[in-house]
Amino acid sequence: MGIRIIEKPLTILFDTVAINVAFFATVWLRYVSHLFPESYSPHIDFLSYVSPTLLLVNCMWLFLFFINGLYREWYRESRFDEFVLVARTVALGLFIVFILTSSKQITDFAGNGDVRALFTRTKLATLFAYGVCMLFFSGISRIAIHSLLAAFFLRGIGISKVLIIGANQSGRLLVNEIHTYARLGYRVIGFVDDDGKIKGTSFAGYKVLGTYSDLPAIIKKEKIPAIIIAHVSGSANEILKLLNYCGDIKVTIYMVPSLMDVITGHLKTHQIFGIPLLVFLQDHMAPWEAQIKRLMDIVASAGILIVGAPFWLAVAASIRINSPGPVIYKQTRVGRNGNNFVMYKFRSMYQDAEKRSGPTWATEDDARITRVGNFLRKTRLDEIPQFWNVLIGEMSLVGPRPERPFFVEQLKNEIPWYVRRIKMKPGITGWAQVKHKYDASIEDVKQKVMYDLYYFENMSLSLDIKIILQTFLVVLTGKGAH
Repeated sequence: MGIRIIEKPLTILFDTVAINVAFFATVWLRYVSHLFPESYSPHIDFLSYVSPTLLLVNCMWLFLFFINGLYREWYRESRFDEFVLVARTVALGLFIVFILTSSKQITDFAGNGDVRALFTRTKLATLFAYGVCMLFFSGISRIAIHSLLAAFFLRGIGISKVLIIGANQSGRLLVNEIHTYARLGYRVIGFVDDDGKIKGTSFAGYKVLGTYSDLPAIIKKEKIPAIIIAHVSGSANEILKLLNYCGDIKVTIYMVPSLMDVITGHLKTHQIFGIPLLVFLQDHMAPWEAQIKRLMDIVASAGILIVGAPFWLAVAASIRINSPGPVIYKQTRVGRNGNNFVMYKFRSMYQDAEKRSGPTWATEDDARITRVGNFLRKTRLDEIPQFWNVLIGEMSLVGPRPERPFFVEQLKNEIPWYVRRIKMKPGITGWAQVKHKYDASIEDVKQKVMYDLYYFENMSLSLDIKIILQTFLVVLTGKGAH
């Protein structure tokens, strides 16, 4: 996995080199080559172009590559699709460069309507040359990265382990495909099959490591990042059984689809090893939106914590005056992929409120809540310390509310597909929080899970913004949700 970890930094480094080479290649074409006779200057000082402007150019391109998803894990996807995305990003970048370098011409055009002020032959030719250079050198850098990784993988360095579910003919074919596409960097660890009689035997040259119930232990022990379900059954119950064992573990779940799965298109299909594979429990937000979502999390959480610091200190003092005990309440919650983390809140209940009652859901008129705590809950100010969880990446501004391990284990048994909820990064507010009331019973939680699954299937920046705006309305109307 070491090679996978350094893939993104290497790609950024190669892209930076490509950006600068393309820039200076364009300068050479503009002033040294004979493509632009009116600007010919064979003794040009290239070092004079190393300035803060060049730094801004680098930042602009890297930012565009970032928000367009060019730093996601492309080893899983088509090289052609990657090149098309690079071309689209270059086109967008050229448009931005055109706007930024045409402020005077735009003013002249607005004044006299002379379109020639905007589109001079020299400017268009220079932009075209710059675009060709960016596309060429960015493409070369991507080919270089993939070639370097393929060379490592073919030597067994940095490969990813794969576990195949189903010791059957489909599983045998998968093994052959993985051997054929060794340059993709995958290695079969073994098989898992629900037939306990073949546990410990060999199939297609690999050991059958266990049954479905052994999946969590095998995945954690072998540190397996991906499993492939080799079309074990068309039954939804069979798939649900598998997902209940490993759906809350950080592992990518693929399945060899039936023809009907492909036709109906219920799940997104990826091409790996030359065959289509369905992907379970994946993020539905576009990569560029996910990057912006994380950027919004960082900027908003840092701003709220820093700018509001004096007010948060006053809130802390009022909590301490109202009731004895710590100001900040810490509680273990279940985060993305079932990973536990410590969530922070301003304490709104009396100290040790659950020592006698045990873990229970809060209600609107909960006797355990202090007078100050009641105000904090209605205004959601008790959630402010969670912006620290957002800042360090354990939570997001928008997402399903994180539950306690005690309730998660209970809900996994009570609610089908609850594991899909755990695949998402939890949030301070969410679709369920603006649409439903306090969790007073298991039925309330089931209803909220439906809202969370709706969010999971429809994740987007526009939906996040809508939820944030509705959260403000909830706060203003005093309808504090749990």
